[in-house]
Amino acid sequence: MTATGDPNRLATSGGTASPELPALVFGADALTCGLQSMPRPYALITQPEPLSLLRQRSAGDLGGAAAVEIVSSLAEADLDRLERKLPPVQAVFGLGGGTAMDTAKFVAWRRAKPLYLAPSAVSVDACVTNTIAVRSGGTVEYRGFVVAEQVLVDVTLIRQAPARMNRAGIGDLLSIHTALRDWQSGMANGGARVIPGVAAQAAEIFESITALAGDVFAVSPPGIEALIRAYLAINQLCLEVGHAQAEEGSEHYFAYCLENVTGRSFIHGEAVTLGTVLMAELQHNAPERVRSVADGAGVQWRPADLGVRPEELARILRRLPAFVREARLPWSVIDEVRLDEAAASSLAEAAQ
Repeated sequence: MTATGDPNRLATSGGTASPELPALVFGADALTCGLQSMPRPYALITQPEPLSLLRQRSAGDLGGAAAVEIVSSLAEADLDRLERKLPPVQAVFGLGGGTAMDTAKFVAWRRAKPLYLAPSAVSVDACVTNTIAVRSGGTVEYRGFVVAEQVLVDVTLIRQAPARMNRAGIGDLLSIHTALRDWQSGMANGGARVIPGVAAQAAEIFESITALAGDVFAVSPPGIEALIRAYLAINQLCLEVGHAQAEEGSEHYFAYCLENVTGRSFIHGEAVTLGTVLMAELQHNAPERVRSVADGAGVQWRPADLGVRPEELARILRRLPAFVREARLPWSVIDEVRLDEAAASSLAEAAQ
């Protein structure tokens, strides 16, 4: 994994792009350059803060936008309504956080139109993944398959987001630590076969990003680029094996259950990092290392940071085994342990 330290450089990922991989465009002005070359008319799917920044950058001129939609929900019914009301367009442009990324992906998939994405923070990997995270029936389900023409990684834009958001981005990579262990134990219990080469490459991605925790904390251009490239690399491995078990396991299941039980939304990377610490404890899988890297990157992952009380966390952990069974999620450490009241309370206390 390589990273550049020049925030003014505008460069693509280089080489011939895979039909399943987007072209990455990095630079301090990547957003403006991408906007100028985008097919017109386009639909702009965004959120209030990045839209305000874009208007400042373009002096208010969003020439070519046939529609500008502010989004806040990934509920399947809301996505359907939004897609149906949009006018005819030649491209879809997603600007913002994970909700904007997944909404734009949904519209582009439904319309079979070129997709352009510009993340306003690196708090989640949605800008390089191909499926759409839809909220349906209180759980996260994945729909469709779409590949962005370009992912515009504008470091100037990203660094204007709260540092907390960007630091949280390492959570979707720390998850490799527990996900690989779950994948291995799942194979022994009738789950997907572990591909040794893929597992080894995923472990290398985890090691590479842990070494850059300081750059993630600083929200430096190399840190931003490293996160995006690591997201893309792990996504490529998941495409190769046909599932996400190289980076999604019990720690993500915990994050989904957390939102399901509380009815609240959380910064994804923070919730996943808390899940990774908790599940590493259950796996007896070096939880102290996850804590150290997360703290070095400045992730606010502790329950108090997320506004979750110890007794509430224990309740979520007690609910977790039934949640996993009901959602029919792949085998993980959650299927191997007994999370009764005493065990859940002890685990919750260990995460404080």
